[in-house]
Parts: sequence; C-alpha cells; structure tokens
Amino acid sequence: MTYTSLTRIGLTAVISFTAGIGTAVAAETVSSGPPAVKAIAEEAYIWGEPLVLMEKYAQLAKDRNFPVNRFALSTNLSTPDDKVAGPNVDTLYGFAWLDLRKEPQVLHVPDTNDRYYSIQLIDAYANSFAYVGRRATGTKEGRFAITGPGWTGTLPDGVQRIESPTNRVLALTRTLVRGQADLANAQAVQLQYTLSALSELTQPAQPPFTLQSAIGAFPVFDLSGSGAKFFDDLGAALQADPPAASDGERLARFAQVGIGPGRKPAEDPKLADVLQEAAKSAEAKIKAANFSTPVNGWRVNLQVASFIKDPLASAAINRWGPGTHIAQEALYFFTNSDSDGKTLSGATRYRLHFAAGQLPPVDAFWSLILYGPDFFLVRNPIQRYSIGDRTEGVKRNDDGSLDIYIQHDPPAEGASNWLPAPEGKFQLILRTYQPRPEVLSANYKVPAVERVQ
Repeated sequence: MTYTSLTRIGLTAVISFTAGIGTAVAAETVSSGPPAVKAIAEEAYIWGEPLVLMEKYAQLAKDRNFPVNRFALSTNLSTPDDKVAGPNVDTLYGFAWLDLRKEPQVLHVPDTNDRYYSIQLIDAYANSFAYVGRRATGTKEGRFAITGPGWTGTLPDGVQRIESPTNRVLALTRTLVRGQADLANAQAVQLQYTLSALSELTQPAQPPFTLQSAIGAFPVFDLSGSGAKFFDDLGAALQADPPAASDGERLARFAQVGIGPGRKPAEDPKLADVLQEAAKSAEAKIKAANFSTPVNGWRVNLQVASFIKDPLASAAINRWGPGTHIAQEALYFFTNSDSDGKTLSGATRYRLHFAAGQLPPVDAFWSLILYGPDFFLVRNPIQRYSIGDRTEGVKRNDDGSLDIYIQHDPPAEGASNWLPAPEGKFQLILRTYQPRPEVLSANYKVPAVERVQ
C-alpha cells in the first residue's frame, strides 16, 4: 500500500519566489492602507496557526529532551491528573516525533489480534495524512516506511511505503484497553511499536520508553498573546517545513506584507501595529468558528479529513491540540445542554436512554465521557470517568435498552449505570470509533440527555 501526498517545493525555491516579488510589492500594499495589510495578515494567521502550533509542540518535546524517532508511551489511562483538554479514557496514548531529512523511518507494528489501535501520522501542517491501524491497515504484523518528500530510494520486500508531505512528522498512538484486567495486555502490545532508520533495519530497534502521561506533552497553547510576533514564528516554521507547491499563490500574497519563510515582519515598525491588530482579530475568528452539525441536541464535526481545505476549519480544529481523528476513524458528539436546551449541571439529575438495538453503531468501540467546563476530567468518588461498551457491571433493562444515569449523587437505581457528575457545570462527549455509515451520514441520532424528575 502506498500513500501519496502533495508535492512540496524546495526551501530555496520558496524563499527566492517570495523574496523576489515580496520586497517590490510590499511597499505598494502597505501604502494602500492598513485595511489591505490587515486582511492579508489575518488570512496568513488563520492559515498558519496549525503550522505554528505544531512547531511549538515540537519545540516543547525538544525542551523536555524527548528523543526523535522513538516512541514515548503512557503506562496508564488518562485521569484528572492529566491537565489536558478532552483526553479519552479508553486507550493508552503514545507519540513519536519523526525526522525524515536523512532517511525514512520504518515503523513496526505487531499482530494485535483484532485489538483496536491507531497510529495517526500528522505532518508539520497538522494534516493527518495517513494511518496505520485496525481501520486503515488491519491488525496483522507489518512494517511501514515513512518517507520524506522527494525520497526516491528502494525498500525491502514486505515494507509498505507511506509518503509524508513534510520531513517532520508526529506519530500519535492509541491502543485500546478493554478493562482494568486488560491493561497489562494493552501495555505489552504498544511496547512492540518501534521505529528504525532504513539503513539500520537489520539491527535491533530501539524500544519505546514509558512515562506517566504521553498526552501531557500536548497542552493547549493559547496564541492570543503572541500578537505580531506570531508572524515571525510563522516565518521560522515555513523555513523549517516548506509548504506545498499548491500554496505558492497564497505565499506570494503573504509576501506582499512581509510574511514568508525566514521573515520577521513584526520587527518592521511600519507593519507591527497592523500585524498586532490582525493577529487579535484572526484569533477571535478562530475561537468563534463553529463547523459542527447539530444532531438531536448534540453537535458533531463531520468534516474532519486528512487534508482540510478550509484554513479556518483547520485552525479551529487544531487550536485544541493535534490529533483530532478524521471522521472515518472516529466521530465525537458533544453536548453541554439537556433536551430542553438548559445547561448541564450537577444540581440536576439526567438520563441518557438508548432504546433496544439503538446503541451507537460502530465497528470498534464507543464511550460516553464526562468533562468539566474546561474539558478536563472530573475527579469523583468511584473513579469512573466514562461509560461505554466495555464498562464492567453495566446493566441492561429487561427489553434490552440501556439507561445511563448522569448526576452528582449516587442514583436510587444503584451505581452500576452511574456516570458521576460534579456539583457544577459539565459537558459530555460521546466517542464513536470506526463509526458505521449511518453515523458518518448523521442518520443515526444520539438520544438527547433527559432530565430525571
């Protein structure tokens, strides 16, 4: 299997192209007035935010001395101690930063015996350009060579090629845990994810290393305080990871206001104030953007794809961190209100009722997870943060239906189907992994959250 991607122009070509037209045109654009400069700068900010965020995550990994081309793996499922937004409590997380400038990296995965896992490959522009895992490549043992742009070598027999659009790649791993008794089995599976340089393929691979929380390496970065400096950061990121050839026209437009590979427009006194305003307004647009579809009181983004064409949609999705799955891998349904449109609160009792035969239609698994207003997991006395298809002790009704009780105090029906809520506001996410066509088309209706009198 081969994954192809957009061809990227070389760094020298980008710099010479933008520099050649940029200096001459920039003065004309600036002289046409701040509104014209601001409009272009806003466009550059929105388009470039995913790239700048990925650069910041890569720098954070470097600052924490995480080695490149080697997996770092969580030993346990996420808990409220992981101060990151929206973690799942179904899979062990892991990651590796790949550097493909010298040669390809060969990813080895074991036979997982149909256990769900995914290794999401994300380029420097936050595009999930390929997957290795249960949905995409199956669960048999395999080797996959991740190659950088323009690589023309040959691969050994049995090694499948995956072409990356950039030389820097983030590989995010998720490995399903079927219950507490299954934790050691899941840990053993993920320890067999390895990376080897192509030239060292005959030598033993370096094993992954473990840490308490791999997802902790990806906190939510708020760029609203960056101001005009954002555009300097964008210039550095463009120089490190050249854009696609198809972005040439866009880069030429950015160059008119001094934005481009290696450039520092924030240092230009004629531009700094306008760039400051552009950054502020662009960030506000990103935070206000909503690309979700309403489904029976829930909201779901059905548009997440490997390459998101709308820059605003890409920025809005990636502002929470890298790794949002494409729709075919997983869909997330979100709500913070009940069937009457009132905000969810622990001061009220709720029920989520799945009629017989109407549980989420998936080919992998589903889970309902409760978060606080900040999207952090909420500590509770029974240490249960979700209810899903693997939750032990959950009881069905006599007719085969399922009721999940969401409230602060233990329900009168007992704790078997209780999803504990905090005293104050909270929100819910229903995760559907490997959703079936009726979920992808929004024909399946997640039941509304009902108040219990």
